[in-house]
This record gives sequence, structure tokens and C-alpha cells, in this order.
Amino acid sequence: MIYRKLGGIDVSVFALGAANFGGIGSSRKLLGQGETEAEAHTLLDRAVALGINLIDTAGTYADGASEAIIGAWLASRGASMRDRVLISSKVGLRGGLGRKHVFAEVDRSLARLRVDTLDFYLAHVPDPATPWDDVLDTFQSLVRSGKVRRFGLSNVSASDLWRCAAPRSGGPVGFGWVQNRFNLLEQDDAQNGVLESCAKLGLQYTPFSPLAGGLLSGRYAIAGDIPEGTRIGQRRDLYSKAWTPENAARVEQLKAKAAAHALSPSGLATWWLVHCPFVTSILVGARSPKQLEQLVTEASDLPANDDLWRSLSAPSIQE
Repeated sequence: MIYRKLGGIDVSVFALGAANFGGIGSSRKLLGQGETEAEAHTLLDRAVALGINLIDTAGTYADGASEAIIGAWLASRGASMRDRVLISSKVGLRGGLGRKHVFAEVDRSLARLRVDTLDFYLAHVPDPATPWDDVLDTFQSLVRSGKVRRFGLSNVSASDLWRCAAPRSGGPVGFGWVQNRFNLLEQDDAQNGVLESCAKLGLQYTPFSPLAGGLLSGRYAIAGDIPEGTRIGQRRDLYSKAWTPENAARVEQLKAKAAAHALSPSGLATWWLVHCPFVTSILVGARSPKQLEQLVTEASDLPANDDLWRSLSAPSIQE
């Protein structure tokens, strides 16, 4: 397992995303359709055995059930497990980022997770009603109070980053990274200034949705309408923009290159992210221990290959 520094803390290059524990993301319509507690605990055990030390969740995932499932797992595995894993959660998708709400939510998250401190905490989405200066002051207070060790921002733009980091000498206390959607099919941050801003501001980057909701697994024929009853069909609000003929061609290219290297398309797409120079840790949301092990093994075992990486990258990434 490769480890990299996130806010000065050693994190595995793969993080286990827990958005499907007890539901599917933050959707209340899909409560109960994700992994059961027993299934999630098996996944968590396998992740730790593989060397993954970062678990990513949110207070809104399955209305708090994701955090509660992780908390039950931590409690059942003994005190030493808490020393082996790092917990990241998020706030603000519902209720905004006002100080009173954030302080109430962090206490709820800590209680569900059965921990005293969150290693990492993210503003889940920007809050138009709360100025960034106020958000930063709130999160710095959480750091100073010992409830949170480090914090970052998710689903943000380049202008958000400059508002948060530029005016302050050395940056806000505890602030260190960005978590946005990024994968072979969705590379907006390479074109909209987010990656450039991270580099200039010294911020790290932890992409989520490495397989574009399953499109990069190669199991979908990206043609016609998004099929009903599929995982991507359940989250068409997130992935419909990527359902294009251009991306169908890119997936076919990925499949051919993966086969040439005896990899699955998912493994090669994740390998590509591992070797992106701006990536610190990748959130993977595998549905089973076998799937998780295959993904991590394939993405880790293929050595660095600049020609292959460039052949998969969009021109904007190579510049």
C-alpha cells in the first residue's frame, strides 16, 4: 500500500468510501438499498487487511446510518482499531454551514461514530447563505476544540478556494485539501482552475467517483437511455452528463488497453488516478471485499508507465 501525506497525516492512496453503507449516498429515496451492517463490516475488515487506513463517510449518508455502522464496527473491533484507521466525515449538505448547525452536526457524527475526534472533516457543499470567512472560522474552532484534526472542502470551485486560502497568511488553521469528483470521464477540475488553484495554494486533492458511477467498469453500453433499475439509473442526476457517445468511445479505448495489460477496466481507470501527480488519496466505493481487493491489487501492481498514462489522459491533463 502506498501512503501519502494529507494535512501532515499519513493516509493510504486508497480510501474506503462508505456512501453505500445503509443506503445510496444521501438520497432518502434509496435508504436501505446499500450494504447491510454485516456486509459493511466485512468490507471494512478487508479494507484494513489491504492496508487502507482512511474511511470516508458523511452525516447525511443513509441519514446517519453510514456513520452508525462504522461506529458499531469500531466498537466491535477493539480499541486498537481506532489507532489503525482515520475517519473522515462531512457536513453541510442539509442545513448549511452555519456555525450553530455545524457544531450540532459534528457532535451527532462523533456520537454515531463513537469517537472523540474526527481525523478529517469536510464542508460537503458550499453554502450560499454562509460566507466562507464564517465557515473557516467555524471549522478552525472545531480544530481548536479538539473535535476535528484537519478540515477540507468538497464540491467547490476555484473561486471558492481563492476566497478561502488567499487572504490569510499561511492559510486557515487545519485547512488542507479539496475533495471533488474526478475520473477519466469527468475531468472538469483540470479545465476550470481547481487543480491549478490547488497547486498554487498548496492544497491536496482527494477525488471521489473514480469509476464515474460504474461507467468506467465497462459493464454499460453507453448508448440510448440510461437503463432503469441499475445503480447509475438510480443516480442519473449525478451521472447523466457523462452518458455521451464520446465517453462511450473512451470506455471502449479503456477496455482495449486494460485487456492488453491483463487488467479490468476498473483497475486501469483507478491506476490512472493513482498516477495523477496531484492526487493524494482516491475514494473507492467497492460493493464487496472481492471487488475491493481486485481494484486495489490491479491498480497497485501495474508499474508506472508514462506512455500508457498519457494515452488515457485527456489533453488538458497532459498540459
